Amino acid sequence: MEARRKATYDDLRRVPEHLVGELVGGELVTSPRPSPAHAAASSALGADLNGPFHRRPGGPGGPGGWWILFEPELHLGEDVLVPDLAGWRRG
Repeated sequence: MEARRKATYDDLRRVPEHLVGELVGGELVTSPRPSPAHAAASSALGADLNGPFHRRPGGPGGPGGWWILFEPELHLGEDVLVPDLAGWRRG
């Protein structure tokens, strides 16, 4: 049996624009872009989170102090992931 080559970031860069590409455990994983209904739900959730969280900490209307981003490209070790929505504490 022939060993499979680990996918690289260059492989990821060659994924067509109509697909979302990720590197997971050395494999290139592709999926279609979100449907309009999925994108609308993700946008609504992001809007709800942005208000109270994506602002200065301690300000009125929420805890603040978070970065909320749509479809960020996250590099976690050798994996490259593209979640619909991500948030993490600033600082």
